[in-house]
Amino acid sequence: MSLDPQTTRQRVCILGATGSVGTSTLDVIARHPQRFEVFALTAHSRIDELFAQCLQWRPRYAAMPNADHAQQLRERLRAEGVATEV
Repeated sequence: MSLDPQTTRQRVCILGATGSVGTSTLDVIARHPQRFEVFALTAHSRIDELFAQCLQWRPRYAAMPNADHAQQLRERLRAEGVATEV
């Protein structure tokens, strides 16, 4: 069974989205938006960077290991009307 590249986008979860590999991966996805959908993003502690990525990519999920950081991210996204679940 083959997937039609015109109608099917691959969902991508990026662990460490704010690091060098994560940002490089997002650069590749930006060049191929018809092929990929950013489904989830994670970051260890860079709240501002993950917030900006969520604004740009609108993933379904975002995660941070620190509960306080996750709450800050959740509140900032809600204030912007972004539906990403943290």
